[in-house]
Amino acid sequence: MAWRRVFSEKALEAAGGSVAVKVDDKVIFVAKVGDKLYAIDAVCTHVKCILGSLDRERLTVRCWCHGAVFDLRSGSMIEPPSVAPNFPKEKMGLRVFNARINNGWVELDI
Repeated sequence: MAWRRVFSEKALEAAGGSVAVKVDDKVIFVAKVGDKLYAIDAVCTHVKCILGSLDRERLTVRCWCHGAVFDLRSGSMIEPPSVAPNFPKEKMGLRVFNARINNGWVELDI
């Protein structure tokens, strides 16, 4: 993998501290909580909707479509979609990426 500059830190702040961004063939959800930067695959494993509702206290992101919840630190699905309560959440986690701020730019190791 290699570090890729994706957008400025100011752009992330202007977006409210979290945003989904397309990088090559991936869509990645990036969030800054305090001084820590998180990056996770932004495509929900349920029906491929884009994630987007950040919970800063729980360090999770919720899918807009059916409410599945993923841990920003591990990518694990911690709540299944509301329309599929028996969905195998232990098998449906998302990939996480290393992220950093370098000279005012958000960079992802992808």
